[in-house]
Amino acid sequence: MKSKPVKFVLLLTLTLLLNGCEPIDSLHSLYQADDAAFEDGLIGTWQPVITESNESDKDIRWIFERPGDDKSYAFTWGSVLGKGGFAAKARLLKLNGNLFVDFAGDANRAEKLQGKDLVLAFPSISAHMVGRIWLEKNSLKVRLLSRDWVDSQIKAGAFSLAHENVDGREILTASTADLRKFMQEHADDRVALGEEFDLVRSK
Repeated sequence: MKSKPVKFVLLLTLTLLLNGCEPIDSLHSLYQADDAAFEDGLIGTWQPVITESNESDKDIRWIFERPGDDKSYAFTWGSVLGKGGFAAKARLLKLNGNLFVDFAGDANRAEKLQGKDLVLAFPSISAHMVGRIWLEKNSLKVRLLSRDWVDSQIKAGAFSLAHENVDGREILTASTADLRKFMQEHADDRVALGEEFDLVRSK
């Protein structure tokens, strides 16, 4: 088990690299074993659409690769200017015709990549980050479930999903079935899915 200082450093690093944006972690996945929504168009390297508010993200890249199976992507997030980043498995699934994404830390691939770069699995605990995704030929939008929104709903007594406070941080503990129902209900809620990333295909 990682010590609290190490866990704190990993969480802090992730938070800083995400520029203050922080999706919430879920202990259970959004996908089920038989979900296999794979879009070839997602494969490749993506970069943020730069505005005045996110100019510091201009060197960030989201990379989706096909590792050999037909159910997940090997995902890497990092900067083109420096070594390191985060390694994850990404899975797509369709609920009511909408495309959703589930990111889970890929510790095995991160360990293999550490020989040439410092690559960390994210999330830093065995967990999932979930959201909705819109994919077109050269544009990609990702909206992840927001920790700030969840925290505010919990404080107001209005949050319906099971959760637990771990070391001062809320973690979703709801079942996959409950999580899927919740995400379908909030598919068009840009406040709940408040961690927004607009990307274009990198040239």
